Amino acid sequence: MISVKGKIKNGVALPLQPVKKTDEGRSVIITFMDDDLRKNVPKRKNGSQSLEDLISKCEMDTGISDLASQHDHYLYGTPKK
Repeated sequence: MISVKGKIKNGVALPLQPVKKTDEGRSVIITFMDDDLRKNVPKRKNGSQSLEDLISKCEMDTGISDLASQHDHYLYGTPKK
């Protein structure tokens, strides 16, 4: 799996980085990022953001109490362990 940043223009996803011709026809998952989310994350003195700050800003309640221990079940549909 690879990740490529891009923009949406006229309803079409366009990569901002070169994509290999060998990737032609590959299936993709497109995730729309909220640009405001990245702007509101607190910065450290050196300009970087701490992982804890980023996680706390992005966390959400899914209502799934066993998500961490059963992630394969929820991601891939495997039986619960």
